[in-house]
Amino acid sequence: MKAPLDRPLRLVPQVRHYDWGTRDFIPRLCGREPTGRPEAELWFGAHADAPAGVVLEADSAGGPDDAGGPVPLDRLVADRRSEVLGPGASGDALPFLTKILSASRPLSIQAHPDRKQARRGFAAETSSAGPVTQANRTYRDPNHKPELLYALTPFSALSGFRPAAEAARLLAALGLEQLESSVRRLESEGGAAYRPLLETLRRHTGTDLASNAVDAAHRASTEGDADCREAMHWIVRIATHHPDDPLVAAPLFLRLVHLEPGKALFTGPGVPHSYLEGSAIEVMANSDNVLRLGLTSKRVNAAELLDILVYEAAAGIPLAPRVDEHPWGTRTCFQPPVEDFRLDILQIDGTDKAPLNPDGRARIALALEGKIGVHNHSGTETLGPGQAVLLPAVARAVTATGPGTLALTTSNN
Repeated sequence: MKAPLDRPLRLVPQVRHYDWGTRDFIPRLCGREPTGRPEAELWFGAHADAPAGVVLEADSAGGPDDAGGPVPLDRLVADRRSEVLGPGASGDALPFLTKILSASRPLSIQAHPDRKQARRGFAAETSSAGPVTQANRTYRDPNHKPELLYALTPFSALSGFRPAAEAARLLAALGLEQLESSVRRLESEGGAAYRPLLETLRRHTGTDLASNAVDAAHRASTEGDADCREAMHWIVRIATHHPDDPLVAAPLFLRLVHLEPGKALFTGPGVPHSYLEGSAIEVMANSDNVLRLGLTSKRVNAAELLDILVYEAAAGIPLAPRVDEHPWGTRTCFQPPVEDFRLDILQIDGTDKAPLNPDGRARIALALEGKIGVHNHSGTETLGPGQAVLLPAVARAVTATGPGTLALTTSNN
Protein backbone atom coordinates (compact mmCIF):
# COMPACT_ATOMS: atom_id res chain seq x y z
CA MET A 1 0.00 0.00 0.00
CA LYS A 2 1.46 3.33 -1.06
CA ALA A 3 1.48 6.37 1.18
CA PRO A 4 -1.39 8.77 0.41
CA LEU A 5 -0.56 12.00 -1.40
CA ASP A 6 -3.78 13.89 -0.65
CA ARG A 7 -2.20 16.08 2.06
CA PRO A 8 0.58 18.66 2.48
CA LEU A 9 3.92 16.84 2.16
CA ARG A 10 7.06 18.20 3.80
CA LEU A 11 9.95 18.97 1.42
CA VAL A 12 13.63 18.53 2.26
CA PRO A 13 15.49 20.98 0.00
CA GLN A 14 18.99 20.61 -1.40
CA VAL A 15 21.65 23.20 -0.60
CA ARG A 16 23.92 24.37 -3.43
CA HIS A 17 27.31 25.51 -2.13
CA TYR A 18 28.35 27.72 -5.07
CA ASP A 19 31.28 29.98 -4.22
CA TRP A 20 29.34 33.20 -4.92
CA GLY A 21 26.81 32.48 -2.16
CA THR A 22 26.55 34.18 1.20
CA ARG A 23 27.44 32.19 4.29
CA ASP A 24 24.69 33.37 6.61
CA PHE A 25 21.42 34.39 4.91
CA ILE A 26 19.98 30.96 4.13
CA PRO A 27 21.04 29.38 7.46
CA ARG A 28 19.64 32.32 9.44
CA LEU A 29 16.37 32.26 7.48
CA CYS A 30 16.02 28.55 8.23
CA GLY A 31 16.82 29.01 11.92
CA ARG A 32 20.17 27.23 12.01
CA GLU A 33 23.75 28.27 12.58
CA PRO A 34 25.97 28.95 9.56
CA THR A 35 28.51 26.24 8.79
CA GLY A 36 31.11 28.58 7.33
CA ARG A 37 30.50 27.28 3.80
CA PRO A 38 28.77 29.45 1.22
CA GLU A 39 25.09 28.57 0.78
CA ALA A 40 24.13 30.09 -2.55
CA GLU A 41 20.83 28.35 -3.29
CA LEU A 42 18.21 26.17 -1.64
CA TRP A 43 16.35 24.07 -4.23
CA PHE A 44 12.69 23.09 -3.73
CA GLY A 45 11.91 21.23 -6.92
CA ALA A 46 12.16 18.10 -9.04
CA HIS A 47 15.10 18.91 -11.31
CA ALA A 48 17.31 15.84 -11.62
CA ASP A 49 20.46 17.80 -10.69
CA ALA A 50 19.21 18.38 -7.12
CA PRO A 51 15.68 17.10 -6.43
CA ALA A 52 14.11 17.93 -3.09
CA GLY A 53 13.12 15.03 -0.87
CA VAL A 54 9.46 14.40 -0.06
CA VAL A 55 8.58 13.13 3.40
CA LEU A 56 5.72 10.68 2.93
CA GLU A 57 3.30 9.66 5.63
CA ALA A 58 4.09 6.18 6.97
CA ASP A 59 1.45 3.57 6.20
CA SER A 60 0.54 0.42 8.04
CA ALA A 61 2.20 -1.81 5.47
CA GLY A 62 5.51 0.08 5.55
CA GLY A 63 5.42 0.25 1.77
CA PRO A 64 8.47 0.81 -0.41
CA ASP A 65 7.79 4.54 -0.72
CA ASP A 66 8.51 4.96 2.98
CA ALA A 67 11.40 2.55 3.48
CA GLY A 68 14.37 4.79 2.73
CA GLY A 69 13.54 8.22 4.11
CA PRO A 70 12.49 11.15 1.90
CA VAL A 71 11.68 10.22 -1.68
CA PRO A 72 13.31 12.34 -4.43
CA LEU A 73 10.60 14.55 -5.90
CA ASP A 74 11.53 13.71 -9.49
CA ARG A 75 11.07 10.00 -8.71
CA LEU A 76 7.74 10.65 -7.01
CA VAL A 77 6.52 12.57 -10.07
CA ALA A 78 7.66 9.77 -12.38
CA ASP A 79 6.04 7.03 -10.28
CA ARG A 80 2.78 8.83 -9.45
CA ARG A 81 2.44 11.48 -12.13
CA SER A 82 -1.34 11.83 -12.17
CA GLU A 83 -1.58 12.23 -8.40
CA VAL A 84 1.22 14.80 -8.18
CA LEU A 85 0.70 16.83 -11.37
CA GLY A 86 -2.97 16.17 -12.06
CA PRO A 87 -4.56 14.25 -14.95
CA GLY A 88 -4.74 17.40 -17.07
CA ALA A 89 -1.02 18.24 -16.83
CA SER A 90 0.57 18.74 -20.24
CA GLY A 91 3.97 17.21 -19.41
CA ASP A 92 5.59 14.50 -17.35
CA ALA A 93 7.61 16.76 -15.04
CA LEU A 94 6.90 19.41 -12.44
CA PRO A 95 6.90 22.51 -14.66
CA PHE A 96 8.66 24.85 -12.22
CA LEU A 97 11.59 25.01 -9.82
CA THR A 98 11.51 27.17 -6.67
CA LYS A 99 14.74 28.35 -5.05
CA ILE A 100 16.00 30.64 -2.35
CA LEU A 101 19.06 32.45 -3.74
CA SER A 102 21.61 34.50 -1.81
CA ALA A 103 24.49 36.19 -3.65
CA SER A 104 27.45 37.84 -1.95
CA ARG A 105 29.12 38.83 -5.23
CA PRO A 106 28.28 39.09 -8.93
CA LEU A 107 27.33 35.99 -10.90
CA SER A 108 28.33 35.38 -14.51
CA ILE A 109 26.84 37.25 -17.43
CA GLN A 110 24.49 34.64 -18.83
CA ALA A 111 21.31 33.97 -20.76
CA HIS A 112 18.92 31.06 -21.21
CA PRO A 113 17.54 29.49 -24.39
CA ASP A 114 13.95 29.36 -25.52
CA ARG A 115 12.28 25.96 -25.91
CA LYS A 116 13.22 25.50 -29.57
CA GLN A 117 16.86 26.40 -28.92
CA ALA A 118 17.01 24.16 -25.84
CA ARG A 119 15.60 21.14 -27.67
CA ARG A 120 17.99 21.60 -30.58
CA GLY A 121 21.02 22.13 -28.33
CA PHE A 122 20.15 19.25 -26.01
CA ALA A 123 19.74 16.83 -28.92
CA ALA A 124 22.99 17.94 -30.55
CA GLU A 125 24.99 17.61 -27.33
CA THR A 126 23.42 14.28 -26.44
CA SER A 127 24.72 12.83 -29.70
CA SER A 128 28.16 14.46 -29.50
CA ALA A 129 29.01 15.30 -25.88
CA GLY A 130 27.64 12.32 -24.00
CA PRO A 131 25.54 12.13 -20.81
CA VAL A 132 24.13 15.27 -19.17
CA THR A 133 26.52 14.73 -16.25
CA GLN A 134 29.50 15.52 -18.48
CA ALA A 135 31.26 18.79 -17.59
CA ASN A 136 31.37 19.88 -21.24
CA ARG A 137 27.57 19.97 -21.52
CA THR A 138 25.87 23.36 -21.91
CA TYR A 139 22.35 21.97 -22.26
CA ARG A 140 21.39 19.91 -19.20
CA ASP A 141 17.81 19.34 -20.37
CA PRO A 142 15.57 20.17 -23.36
CA ASN A 143 13.61 22.95 -21.63
CA HIS A 144 13.62 26.72 -21.63
CA LYS A 145 14.45 28.63 -18.44
CA PRO A 146 12.51 31.86 -17.95
CA GLU A 147 13.02 33.20 -14.43
CA LEU A 148 11.19 35.34 -11.88
CA LEU A 149 13.15 36.84 -8.99
CA TYR A 150 11.33 38.15 -5.90
CA ALA A 151 13.57 40.22 -3.63
CA LEU A 152 13.79 39.30 0.06
CA THR A 153 16.52 41.90 0.69
CA PRO A 154 17.66 44.87 -1.39
CA PHE A 155 18.80 43.20 -4.62
CA SER A 156 20.96 44.49 -7.48
CA ALA A 157 21.19 42.96 -10.95
CA LEU A 158 22.11 43.59 -14.55
CA SER A 159 19.20 42.69 -16.82
CA GLY A 160 18.85 43.32 -20.54
CA PHE A 161 20.50 45.91 -22.73
CA ARG A 162 20.33 49.63 -22.11
CA PRO A 163 19.02 51.84 -24.92
CA ALA A 164 21.86 52.11 -27.43
CA ALA A 165 22.27 55.88 -27.07
CA GLU A 166 22.57 55.53 -23.31
CA ALA A 167 25.14 52.75 -23.64
CA ALA A 168 27.15 54.84 -26.12
CA ARG A 169 27.21 57.78 -23.70
CA LEU A 170 28.38 55.64 -20.78
CA LEU A 171 31.02 53.80 -22.80
CA ALA A 172 32.30 57.13 -24.11
CA ALA A 173 32.70 58.31 -20.52
CA LEU A 174 35.47 55.74 -20.07
CA GLY A 175 37.48 57.56 -22.72
CA LEU A 176 39.15 54.37 -23.99
CA GLU A 177 40.54 54.32 -27.52
CA GLN A 178 39.91 50.55 -27.66
CA LEU A 179 36.15 51.18 -27.48
CA GLU A 180 35.82 54.25 -29.71
CA SER A 181 34.61 52.27 -32.73
CA SER A 182 32.02 50.49 -30.57
CA VAL A 183 30.74 53.85 -29.33
CA ARG A 184 30.41 55.15 -32.90
CA ARG A 185 28.56 52.03 -34.02
CA LEU A 186 26.11 52.27 -31.11
CA GLU A 187 25.45 55.90 -32.03
CA SER A 188 24.86 55.13 -35.71
CA GLU A 189 23.46 51.57 -35.74
CA GLY A 190 21.56 51.36 -32.45
CA GLY A 191 20.86 47.89 -31.09
CA ALA A 192 22.47 46.22 -34.11
CA ALA A 193 25.84 47.25 -32.63
CA TYR A 194 25.44 45.18 -29.45
CA ARG A 195 26.69 41.90 -30.89
CA PRO A 196 29.81 43.50 -32.42
CA LEU A 197 30.46 45.18 -29.05
CA LEU A 198 30.30 41.85 -27.21
CA GLU A 199 32.54 40.23 -29.82
CA THR A 200 35.05 43.06 -29.39
CA LEU A 201 35.10 42.62 -25.63
CA ARG A 202 35.56 38.86 -25.94
CA ARG A 203 38.46 39.34 -28.38
CA HIS A 204 40.21 41.54 -25.83
CA THR A 205 40.19 38.86 -23.13
CA GLY A 206 43.74 38.62 -21.83
CA THR A 207 44.71 42.11 -23.04
CA ASP A 208 44.93 45.32 -21.05
CA LEU A 209 41.35 46.39 -21.87
CA ALA A 210 39.96 45.18 -18.55
CA SER A 211 42.59 46.97 -16.46
CA ASN A 212 42.23 50.11 -18.59
CA ALA A 213 38.46 50.04 -18.06
CA VAL A 214 38.88 49.71 -14.30
CA ASP A 215 41.41 52.55 -14.15
CA ALA A 216 39.07 54.74 -16.20
CA ALA A 217 36.10 53.77 -14.02
CA HIS A 218 38.01 54.81 -10.90
CA ARG A 219 38.61 58.23 -12.46
CA ALA A 220 35.03 58.59 -13.73
CA SER A 221 33.32 57.33 -10.56
CA THR A 222 33.17 60.85 -9.12
CA GLU A 223 32.13 62.53 -12.38
CA GLY A 224 29.02 62.63 -14.53
CA ASP A 225 25.43 61.98 -13.49
CA ALA A 226 24.25 59.49 -10.88
CA ASP A 227 23.67 56.75 -13.47
CA CYS A 228 27.21 57.11 -14.77
CA ARG A 229 28.75 57.12 -11.28
CA GLU A 230 26.80 54.03 -10.27
CA ALA A 231 27.83 52.11 -13.40
CA MET A 232 31.48 52.99 -12.79
CA HIS A 233 31.13 51.89 -9.16
CA TRP A 234 29.94 48.44 -10.28
CA ILE A 235 32.78 48.10 -12.79
CA VAL A 236 35.24 48.53 -9.93
CA ARG A 237 33.37 46.05 -7.72
CA ILE A 238 33.07 43.39 -10.42
CA ALA A 239 36.76 43.76 -11.26
CA THR A 240 37.76 42.74 -7.72
CA HIS A 241 36.59 39.24 -8.68
CA HIS A 242 37.35 39.23 -12.44
CA PRO A 243 40.21 41.71 -13.00
CA ASP A 244 41.22 40.34 -16.42
CA ASP A 245 37.79 40.05 -18.06
CA PRO A 246 36.81 42.97 -20.35
CA LEU A 247 33.17 42.22 -19.52
CA VAL A 248 33.72 44.17 -16.30
CA ALA A 249 32.41 46.97 -18.54
CA ALA A 250 28.95 45.32 -18.66
CA PRO A 251 27.26 47.86 -16.32
CA LEU A 252 27.78 50.44 -19.07
CA PHE A 253 25.63 48.61 -21.63
CA LEU A 254 23.40 46.35 -19.51
CA ARG A 255 20.62 47.88 -17.45
CA LEU A 256 21.24 48.19 -13.72
CA VAL A 257 18.21 47.10 -11.71
CA HIS A 258 17.71 47.64 -7.98
CA LEU A 259 14.82 45.85 -6.29
CA GLU A 260 13.56 46.66 -2.84
CA PRO A 261 12.15 43.74 -0.81
CA GLY A 262 8.79 42.71 -2.25
CA LYS A 263 9.62 43.75 -5.83
CA ALA A 264 10.13 41.26 -8.67
CA LEU A 265 12.08 40.93 -11.92
CA PHE A 266 11.20 38.66 -14.85
CA THR A 267 13.93 37.45 -17.21
CA GLY A 268 12.82 35.85 -20.48
CA PRO A 269 14.77 33.75 -22.98
CA GLY A 270 17.78 35.39 -24.59
CA VAL A 271 18.01 38.26 -22.09
CA PRO A 272 21.58 38.84 -20.86
CA HIS A 273 21.73 39.22 -17.10
CA SER A 274 23.85 38.93 -13.99
CA TYR A 275 22.71 38.92 -10.39
CA LEU A 276 25.07 41.23 -8.51
CA GLU A 277 24.15 41.10 -4.84
CA GLY A 278 21.23 40.24 -2.58
CA SER A 279 18.85 37.48 -1.49
CA ALA A 280 15.61 36.45 -3.18
CA ILE A 281 13.15 33.76 -4.11
CA GLU A 282 13.82 32.60 -7.65
CA VAL A 283 11.15 30.70 -9.57
CA MET A 284 11.82 29.32 -13.03
CA ALA A 285 10.88 26.67 -15.52
CA ASN A 286 12.21 23.25 -14.56
CA SER A 287 15.58 23.66 -16.26
CA ASP A 288 19.25 24.26 -15.54
CA ASN A 289 20.30 25.43 -19.01
CA VAL A 290 22.75 28.30 -18.59
CA LEU A 291 24.87 29.81 -21.37
CA ARG A 292 27.66 32.00 -20.01
CA LEU A 293 29.46 34.86 -21.72
CA GLY A 294 32.00 35.77 -19.05
CA LEU A 295 32.72 36.95 -15.49
CA THR A 296 32.99 33.33 -14.38
CA SER A 297 35.41 30.48 -13.79
CA LYS A 298 32.83 28.07 -15.23
CA ARG A 299 32.57 26.96 -18.84
CA VAL A 300 31.90 29.82 -21.26
CA ASN A 301 30.01 29.24 -24.50
CA ALA A 302 30.20 32.68 -26.06
CA ALA A 303 29.46 31.69 -29.66
CA GLU A 304 26.27 29.84 -28.72
CA LEU A 305 25.16 32.59 -26.36
CA LEU A 306 25.67 35.35 -28.93
CA ASP A 307 23.35 33.44 -31.27
CA ILE A 308 20.47 33.32 -28.77
CA LEU A 309 20.62 36.84 -27.29
CA VAL A 310 17.79 39.32 -27.74
CA TYR A 311 19.55 42.48 -28.96
CA GLU A 312 17.07 45.11 -27.87
CA ALA A 313 16.59 47.41 -24.90
CA ALA A 314 15.06 45.86 -21.80
CA ALA A 315 11.51 46.77 -20.81
CA GLY A 316 9.02 46.04 -18.06
CA ILE A 317 11.31 46.31 -15.03
CA PRO A 318 10.19 45.52 -12.39
CA LEU A 319 7.31 43.09 -12.98
CA ALA A 320 4.05 44.64 -11.80
CA PRO A 321 1.90 42.39 -9.57
CA ARG A 322 -1.82 42.14 -8.97
CA VAL A 323 -2.72 42.77 -5.32
CA ASP A 324 -5.95 41.39 -3.85
CA GLU A 325 -7.29 42.02 -0.35
CA HIS A 326 -9.04 39.14 1.44
CA PRO A 327 -10.58 38.55 4.90
CA TRP A 328 -7.42 36.62 5.84
CA GLY A 329 -4.91 39.18 4.50
CA THR A 330 -3.30 40.10 1.16
CA ARG A 331 -2.38 38.04 -1.91
CA THR A 332 0.22 39.60 -4.23
CA CYS A 333 0.29 37.71 -7.53
CA PHE A 334 3.22 37.86 -9.97
CA GLN A 335 2.16 36.40 -13.33
CA PRO A 336 4.94 36.37 -15.94
CA PRO A 337 4.16 35.83 -19.65
CA VAL A 338 4.85 32.07 -19.49
CA GLU A 339 2.70 29.06 -18.57
CA ASP A 340 5.31 27.27 -16.45
CA PHE A 341 4.88 29.21 -13.22
CA ARG A 342 3.44 32.08 -11.25
CA LEU A 343 4.32 33.26 -7.76
CA ASP A 344 1.81 34.39 -5.13
CA ILE A 345 2.93 36.03 -1.89
CA LEU A 346 0.35 35.56 0.85
CA GLN A 347 0.52 37.86 3.86
CA ILE A 348 -1.72 36.06 6.35
CA ASP A 349 -2.88 38.11 9.33
CA GLY A 350 -4.08 35.17 11.44
CA THR A 351 -7.77 36.10 11.54
CA ASP A 352 -8.95 33.59 8.92
CA LYS A 353 -7.79 30.70 6.71
CA ALA A 354 -6.10 31.48 3.38
CA PRO A 355 -6.99 29.05 0.55
CA LEU A 356 -3.93 27.67 -1.29
CA ASN A 357 -5.69 27.30 -4.61
CA PRO A 358 -5.97 26.33 -7.40
CA ASP A 359 -6.82 22.70 -6.67
CA GLY A 360 -6.05 20.00 -9.21
CA ARG A 361 -2.43 20.97 -9.91
CA ALA A 362 0.90 20.75 -8.08
CA ARG A 363 1.92 23.64 -5.82
CA ILE A 364 4.88 24.39 -3.56
CA ALA A 365 4.23 26.50 -0.45
CA LEU A 366 7.31 28.08 1.16
CA ALA A 367 7.15 29.93 4.48
CA LEU A 368 9.04 33.23 4.66
CA GLU A 369 7.97 34.72 7.99
CA GLY A 370 6.06 33.63 11.07
CA LYS A 371 4.63 30.22 11.86
CA ILE A 372 2.39 28.91 9.09
CA GLY A 373 0.00 25.99 9.44
CA VAL A 374 -0.86 24.25 6.16
CA HIS A 375 -3.96 22.07 6.47
CA ASN A 376 -6.58 20.02 4.72
CA HIS A 377 -8.88 17.17 5.70
CA SER A 378 -6.02 14.63 5.38
CA GLY A 379 -3.23 16.29 7.33
CA THR A 380 -1.37 19.31 8.67
CA GLU A 381 2.20 20.59 8.42
CA THR A 382 3.54 23.52 10.43
CA LEU A 383 6.20 25.59 8.68
CA GLY A 384 8.80 28.03 9.94
CA PRO A 385 10.79 30.37 7.67
CA GLY A 386 12.70 28.51 4.96
CA GLN A 387 10.49 25.40 5.20
CA ALA A 388 8.17 24.19 2.45
CA VAL A 389 5.55 21.63 1.51
CA LEU A 390 4.49 20.05 -1.74
CA LEU A 391 0.76 20.22 -2.39
CA PRO A 392 0.08 17.48 -4.93
CA ALA A 393 -2.83 17.83 -7.34
CA VAL A 394 -4.85 15.35 -5.28
CA ALA A 395 -4.40 17.46 -2.11
CA ARG A 396 -7.58 19.51 -2.25
CA ALA A 397 -9.11 22.27 -0.12
CA VAL A 398 -5.73 23.18 1.39
CA THR A 399 -5.62 26.29 3.58
CA ALA A 400 -2.94 28.18 5.51
CA THR A 401 -3.14 29.94 8.86
CA GLY A 402 -0.77 32.47 10.35
CA PRO A 403 0.18 35.09 11.10
CA GLY A 404 3.03 34.99 8.64
CA THR A 405 4.10 35.23 5.00
CA LEU A 406 3.95 32.36 2.50
CA ALA A 407 5.24 32.08 -1.08
CA LEU A 408 3.09 29.84 -3.27
CA THR A 409 4.37 28.59 -6.64
CA THR A 410 2.12 26.93 -9.18
CA SER A 411 1.74 26.71 -12.94
CA ASN A 412 0.31 29.72 -14.78
CA ASN A 413 -2.24 28.13 -17.12
